[in-house]
Formats: sequence, C-alpha cells, structure tokens
Amino acid sequence: MSRSPTQSSAGQPLKVLHVAETIRGGIASYLNELHPQQQAGFGADNVHYVVPSDHRNDLIGVDDSQITTFGRSGRSVSGLFQMLRASMQALDAFRPDVVHLHSSFAGLVLRPALAARSEAPRVVYCPHGWAFARETGRLSHLVTKAAENILARTSDRIICISGDEFNEAIRAGIPADRLTLVHNGISRSRPLPHSAAADWTSTKAKVLFIGRLDRQKGFDLLIEAARSLEDVLDVRIVGASVISKLEARAVPPNVSLLGWLDRQQIETHLEAADLVVIPSRWEAFGLVALEAMRAAKPILAFHSGALPEIVVDGVTGVLCEPVAVQPLVDGFRRMLDLDLKVLGQRGYDRFKQFYDVQKTHRQLQQVYVELLDDRKTRVGETTELQSDLSKPF
Repeated sequence: MSRSPTQSSAGQPLKVLHVAETIRGGIASYLNELHPQQQAGFGADNVHYVVPSDHRNDLIGVDDSQITTFGRSGRSVSGLFQMLRASMQALDAFRPDVVHLHSSFAGLVLRPALAARSEAPRVVYCPHGWAFARETGRLSHLVTKAAENILARTSDRIICISGDEFNEAIRAGIPADRLTLVHNGISRSRPLPHSAAADWTSTKAKVLFIGRLDRQKGFDLLIEAARSLEDVLDVRIVGASVISKLEARAVPPNVSLLGWLDRQQIETHLEAADLVVIPSRWEAFGLVALEAMRAAKPILAFHSGALPEIVVDGVTGVLCEPVAVQPLVDGFRRMLDLDLKVLGQRGYDRFKQFYDVQKTHRQLQQVYVELLDDRKTRVGETTELQSDLSKPF
C-alpha cells in the first residue's frame, strides 16, 4: 500500500532542497542513503539537490530532473559564487518548504543569502563536522567559531550527526534550542558485492581503508604503521587525494592504492577484508564505520570525535590513543590477538540496533514538520494580532 506524501503547513506535499558545495565521500554516502527514504516519504518530485557538476555521478539512483548542478574548478570564490547562483535558481524554480544545507561552505554562503530573502523557506543546516573542531591554528579556530555563532541565528535548526558534534556546538556557545541530534544511519540492505570475489589472497591480515587521502583521515599515519608491520599486514586503500597527490612510490610494498571505487567494488573488498581501519585525526561521525559494521567487519580507530560512540573498544573493534603512529601500531597488534569474526558479528548486531537509516529519516522528517508547523503558528498569530489591531476601540 502506497503512502501519501508528508504534507507541508499549506496542505501540499513537503518539498526539500538539499545544497552542498562538495559531496565526494561522506556527504554523498549520507545523501544516497537518505534519498530513497525521502523520495518515498515526500514524493519524487519533492526532493531536489544542488551539487557540483563534477560530483553529479556520486549521487546514485537520483534522476537528472531532481538535480541542479554548478560548475567549479576546485574550491574557490568563483565556485562558491556558482553554487550560490545555482541555488537561487533552484529556489525560484522548485520553491521548497525546507532548504537543507550540508557542510561549512554551503552554510557560510547560503544562510546569509536566504536570510535576506522575503518569504524564505525554513533553513536546516548540517555541518557534517564543525570547522572549529578541526586541527587548525588558533586564529582560524576563533574566526570559524565566531562565524558559526553568528550564522546560527540564520538557521531554523542545526542538525548534529553525533553526540560529539552536539557537545562541541554547546561548548562553542551555539544555543541548544537551535540544535537537534540526529545520528547518521544507513540501509540495513547491504549493496551486493560483485559476483566475482576480490583478487585478495594473502597470508597476512587483510586491512581495508576507505576515504579521502587527506590529513583529517590519517592516511599518513596508516602508511607509517603499515611500514612498521610489513610482515603481518596487507593494506588496501580505497580513495584518492582531494588536496595533494600521493605518489605510489611513497608507500611500502604491503600497501595498495586502489583509487575511488564504485559501491559494488567497495562491498567486494569489504567482503574479503579481515578488518577496517579508520585512523582519522578528527571525525564528526564516520559512515565508513557503519558500512564496516553492516558487513560484519571489526574496526580499528583512534579514540577521536564520534568514533567512540560507534565502536565499542574490545567488543566490536579496538580504539587507540593518542593520535599517532605508535598507538596505531599497538592497536593493530592488539586487534590481531582478538577473534576478528566475533568482533565483526557484535558490530553487525550493534549496527542493526542503533544505525538504521529509517530512524534517521523519521527524525529529520519530524524536524522539517515541526519547523513548518511553527511557521504556520507564527503566521496565524501575526494575522490574528493584525486583525485585533484593525478593530476600532
């Protein structure tokens, strides 16, 4: 039996416009997991995206009619202007009830622009990791924290994807009544691996890394740890550099660079791996952790950001600290002394209990509806007040 679309305050199907300056990696995974839920809940014609043209293919199963793209050459002022222009065009054509902004640059550019419009839609902002919580200089930290505090006033609701992100916002002085905690989730239905198994036979422990090759993700720490454990680890790295180039000659013989792979290829390598490593220096959430748990693979990670909320040390994986090469080496050694299959099964059970995307969708839908109901109430109160003031004494 088909469901009727969720209604806006005007009695029409609720319309949501998602905007992102970049989606490669975690945000693409987030949107791809959420899209089938929102399309079913709101209707296919009522969910739209503004994304960079070079990332369009990162959105899987989304029709071209649901996407507005903008051109850019890397992260630049010109690219941000193109995003702003494409978003304003989509806003006028699509007329959404809610604009859902993803990550810092979309929030920085779009929130002031939307605040300046009359009859603007409700604005929901998801930082996907606070810029001020990253490893930056003191001045950058202070500036980004001040900017987020100011821009919070132009956000109807700020979605925090982990308890760590929520707590960082409170510590930064962002009002709690602007914040809502909505944990990330992914589908229980795992994408099918390729029918052919990955060509990955080794007498060593098979370790998989998935993510951008940048400082945040800690790939440099992994390479050095792998170099120290060349006799016991066979490491495969799925992903590519966003900012700088990593030379294949810079990695030890037991590390293979695979580049970006499609979802089926990733699942094939997950199937073959013994464990997944997430050596991030900071991490707002870490969807890769959920993908690993769904595949019943144990996780090695640093005690950093939201990862301690997801990975239970000694139960579903191993957490190590501080963030450095030697603790990561020690973490690998500790993990290899445990029963990896038992840890992986416990991780799968934990995933089913806490991280279903249907729960994420229901909570986001509740936020959207509450914001629209609140606007309807305010409009009604304003109309009633104006009516009362127009009456003669």
